[in-house]
Amino acid sequence: MNQGTDVTASVPPSSHSYEEALSFLHKAIDYEKLISYQYNTSTFSLDRMERLLAHVGNPHKELPCIHITGTKGKGSTAIMISTILEHAGLTTGLFTSPHLIDIKERIQINRQKISADEFTRVINDFRPYIQYLREAEPSASPTFFEILTAAGMLYFKRRQTEMAVFEVGLGGRLDSTNVVMPQVAVITNVGLDHTAILGNTLSSIAFEKAGIIKRHIPVVSGAEDPEALPVIEKTCREKDAPLYLLGRDIEVEGVQGFNRDSTRGLLCKIKTWRHTYDNIFLPLVGIHQVKNCALVLGALEVMRERKYISINDDIIQKALAFLSCPARIEIVAGNPLIILDFAHTVDSMRFLRKTLLENFQFNRLILILGFSQDKDLDNILKEIVWEGDFILVTRSKNPRAASPDDLYQRIERLCGRQPKIFDTVHNAIDSAKQIASEGDLICITGSAYLAGEAKQALDLQGATPQTLLAG
Repeated sequence: MNQGTDVTASVPPSSHSYEEALSFLHKAIDYEKLISYQYNTSTFSLDRMERLLAHVGNPHKELPCIHITGTKGKGSTAIMISTILEHAGLTTGLFTSPHLIDIKERIQINRQKISADEFTRVINDFRPYIQYLREAEPSASPTFFEILTAAGMLYFKRRQTEMAVFEVGLGGRLDSTNVVMPQVAVITNVGLDHTAILGNTLSSIAFEKAGIIKRHIPVVSGAEDPEALPVIEKTCREKDAPLYLLGRDIEVEGVQGFNRDSTRGLLCKIKTWRHTYDNIFLPLVGIHQVKNCALVLGALEVMRERKYISINDDIIQKALAFLSCPARIEIVAGNPLIILDFAHTVDSMRFLRKTLLENFQFNRLILILGFSQDKDLDNILKEIVWEGDFILVTRSKNPRAASPDDLYQRIERLCGRQPKIFDTVHNAIDSAKQIASEGDLICITGSAYLAGEAKQALDLQGATPQTLLAG
């Protein structure tokens, strides 16, 4: 197809409703709902993405941005950076995935999700071109995630976003966000996840993550594994990209649990290669969040050095104190205490277990577990099932969800326990509440899809960010 061909006239925004825009979007192939597929340039095509964006004037090419990947923590890191930039007075775009409840959560400006009308408008701008490809050149038709990524970029450009933060969806090298030319790239860490797709070694996964590194663009990374880090270092050398590492150029000191105005959190000191940030308070739990924050401050340091932004320490501290990271060890209720987290890798479940044991006092731990079936289920379960006094297994509505019967059998085989089985998240939560007594803790974890349905079951979809409770 000739890129210069005007396949149809522009479609007025009012010609299709929000529901029709969603229906049109969901006709695209959605790899988030598939269990297995080929991971190559035909299924994940940056060329296809470039053609899609060219149709609307290449909005990504004039978009100042930050690009973030990693196995764990990339979403929290993206939220932290965007929160600080917003508090600094910049109109800040945030593109993340997956969403918990509402697809519009993925595209935000100043932490406000795109409106239904604006979402419809940007989808409609792509609609004639995509429809043409679906009929005339199906192999070139963009995927669900590619359309959403392009929609976010177009929306950010039209709203004159001063800085955009893009979280990679999968891997990095072939991810649709990788068409951007960022001011700084962040690689939070490298662990085993999506092994059937990205490879079953840390070096192969690191290669995919390192795919976001571009010539002369600074990189800030928390990678430390001796198998993964050399891959990132080698790519940076080849691309002549300055590399700033956690543990070498950025250090965390004096982390302690701290309650401020009845808000549970962490107090710490973070040192970069040029500055020290004292008394940083994060209204979050888990030392891994301090490491994410350190990477954020490193990325901001790079941007300050290069005169991309102007921001002072006071703004940074105030912004972080108002931070909210939904479903990242999030306290969503206090009687009984209910914690929501979407740990879905061995490392993230280990972090969750450690955080629960070190930061919370409880009589009994009631676990509600639900995972995607393509995860390393046995090793993930090993990290948490021994701690549960009661275990309830369920499944989200996502087609990739593991069956509760499968989880039951795995848990019984691992530790001899016989968890309760529930067909819906809502029923599992109702049962957990009936089991819970004063002083107990209910932890709901396993996937973003499970967390989203839990928020709906708990009637939290319209709630303001939950203040972390002292306890």
